[in-house]
Amino acid sequence: MNETIKTIKERRAVRAYKDKPIEKEKINEIIECGYWAPSARNLQPWKFIAVTNKELIKEMGKRIQDKVINNPRYSFVKERAKTKEDAIFYSAPLVIFILGEKDSRWSTMDCSFAAENMMLAAKSMGIGSCPIGMARYIKDEKDIIGKLGFDENYELILTLVFGYADEKPAAKERNNDVVKWIE
Repeated sequence: MNETIKTIKERRAVRAYKDKPIEKEKINEIIECGYWAPSARNLQPWKFIAVTNKELIKEMGKRIQDKVINNPRYSFVKERAKTKEDAIFYSAPLVIFILGEKDSRWSTMDCSFAAENMMLAAKSMGIGSCPIGMARYIKDEKDIIGKLGFDENYELILTLVFGYADEKPAAKERNNDVVKWIE
């Protein structure tokens, strides 16, 4: 099996990370792979905000956790919070916010391509990753948004965490009955 296919098939959502920073060169490579993603009409409607400040990551995680912990829809956060210091970002050493232009009708799709490129690039370098859907709750935290420097013409599309994995999640069964052939 070639290396690209192997990387795709072996990438997993990692939710436990070693207390080890990611080298700046590797972070830059991950981000560069993001902006090499395809985009509609090559408009590249994204911006990336990379956060390595441990205290800020912890604060953001706590703010989000406080917003969702009593919501029955997110009962798993309450369970996670019993055993993890950071139940949202998993104490990952790197959080990347992917912002898309508000006026681009293709931002969600294009930013999703960028996110996948970044997660696959990370995997190929021995770095784990996980998309964090609940990070969308940070958008209401004006002081945090100010610290992060979100551009007012952009909106949060996706948030990813990265770090050296402290777990090796097993592959879950894939539904392969999803293709309809028309010949």
